[in-house]
Amino acid sequence: MANTLYNDKHIQIFPDKIRFKSWCLPWGKKDVMLSHVRKVSEKKMGLLSGRLRISGSNNFRDWFHFDASRPTKSKAIVLETDYSVYKRLWITPEKHSTAFNVLKKLVNSN
Repeated sequence: MANTLYNDKHIQIFPDKIRFKSWCLPWGKKDVMLSHVRKVSEKKMGLLSGRLRISGSNNFRDWFHFDASRPTKSKAIVLETDYSVYKRLWITPEKHSTAFNVLKKLVNSN
């Protein structure tokens, strides 16, 4: 796709938005405009802090897009948003460093 800055099986990053290809279960696309993202950070995931969560949320603050391979990953990118529900979006891209660097540049330039 034109203007795609990052693309894997879970997400696409464009200059103005992130497209989740599997927002809920292995289907259900959702676009999140970068104008709603206030901060991008990296977080280590442990057994009790998201690593075993395949999708969804157990509270109204954090959302994990569908990723069946998340239990094999140790880090996530956390997008802090201005949304009233699901203020933190946890992303586990296939190429963590590449996606993190793209998002940091985009969010810091806004």
